[in-house]
Amino acid sequence: MKSVLVDLTQLPLERTGVGIYAVNYVKRLQAQAGGMRLHFLVLDDDAELLREVAAIPNASAIVLKAKLFRRFLFRVLLEQVIIPALALVKGIGAVHSLHYSFPLLSFGRFKRIVTVCDMSFFLFPELHVPAKRVFFQYFIRRLPKVEGLLFISESTMNDFMRDFPLCAAERCVIPLGTELARLQAPADPRVVAELRKRFDIGRYILYVGTIEPRKNILGLVKAFEQVAPTHPDIKLVIAGKLGWDYDSLLQYIEASPLRDRIVLTGYVNETEKHALLKSADLFTYVSFYEGFGLPVLEGMAAGVPSITSNISSMPEVAGNGALQVNPNNTDEIAAAMRSLLDHPEARASLVERGHAQSRAFTWENTTAISLDFYARLLGQREAGTQPGQLRG
Repeated sequence: MKSVLVDLTQLPLERTGVGIYAVNYVKRLQAQAGGMRLHFLVLDDDAELLREVAAIPNASAIVLKAKLFRRFLFRVLLEQVIIPALALVKGIGAVHSLHYSFPLLSFGRFKRIVTVCDMSFFLFPELHVPAKRVFFQYFIRRLPKVEGLLFISESTMNDFMRDFPLCAAERCVIPLGTELARLQAPADPRVVAELRKRFDIGRYILYVGTIEPRKNILGLVKAFEQVAPTHPDIKLVIAGKLGWDYDSLLQYIEASPLRDRIVLTGYVNETEKHALLKSADLFTYVSFYEGFGLPVLEGMAAGVPSITSNISSMPEVAGNGALQVNPNNTDEIAAAMRSLLDHPEARASLVERGHAQSRAFTWENTTAISLDFYARLLGQREAGTQPGQLRG
C-alpha cells in the first residue's frame, strides 16, 4: 500500500489560518487515519505537532532541525531536493504540501497534492509584500501541473479555475471546521479576568486575525468611530499579530480621538482567543477577501453575534448565521454594529442561527474528505457517489 508524506515544515509556531487547519487535521487523523500509512515532516521546535503526530496510528515523524529549515534557502532545498529524494527512497505514493509551494519535480514517481487556501496573491497582489507575492505567484501558476488540489472553499476553487480554466488536476473541496465543543464551553474565568485586567476592557467589539491590509481593519476602526459616541462603554479590541503594511493603520489609530478605546492585544493563543470570544459583545470580520474565513466560523461557534463581509467565501461560511455587509462601505458596517448593539432580540436570534450554521463545519469532515482524496488519487478506493467533492 502506497503511503502519503505530509509536509508540516511550512507552519509558523504562532498559529493562524493554515497553522490552525494543520494542527486540527493532524489531531483528527489520530482517530480517522485507519490503515492509511502516513509520514510527517516536522521541525524539532514544534512540540505541539510532534506530540500530535506521535499519537497517529501507522504514522511516522521525520524530524528536521528548525535552526536550518526555518531559513528560506534551506526551506527551498528541503522542498525541491530533500522531499523528492525521501519520496523516492521510501516509495511514497503522494506528497501533500499545505501552503501553495510544492516539489516541482516528481519524476513521475509520486503524486503531488497541494492545499490552496486562497487566491489573494492573484486577486489582490497589491496587498502582499513584493517578495511573498513573487514567490507564491510562481508556485500558484504551476499548480495546474500537480496531480491533486485541495481547496478550502468552493469560492477559492472557483477563483482558481477562473485564472486556470484548463487545469486538469483532480480537485476537491475540503471545508474547514471548528472545535465546537471547546468553543461552546465557558471560558476559563481566570483567563477572562486576567485579559480584562491586562487590557482594561469591559464591553467590547472584537476582531481576531493577522493585522494586514486585506483584513480591512482600517474600515473596521472607522465604523467603530461612528458607533462609539452613542455607545460610550464599548471598546474595540483588535487581537492578532502584526503582519505587513500596517504602519498607516497604526498611525491612524494613534491619531484617532478614540485612541484610548481601541485596544491592540498582539498575538493571542487559542486559550486567550477563546476567552476573548466568549466575553465579546460582537465579533466583526469584514475582510476584503478570504479563502475561507475561519474566524467567522469560530465567532459563530462561540455564540457571539457576528458581522462579516458579503463577498468571496464568507457568505459560504456564514450562511444566515452572521450579518453580512459590504466591506467597502463603512456606513454599512457601522449600521450593522448599531443594529446588534441596540437590539438584544436581534442579537439572540443571530446567536442561535450562528450556532446552527457552525455545526455544519467539523474538522472530522475535513479529515474524512482529505483521506478519501488521498485514497482515490493513489487508486486505493473507487470514486464515491457524493456530488461536488471530487473533480477532474
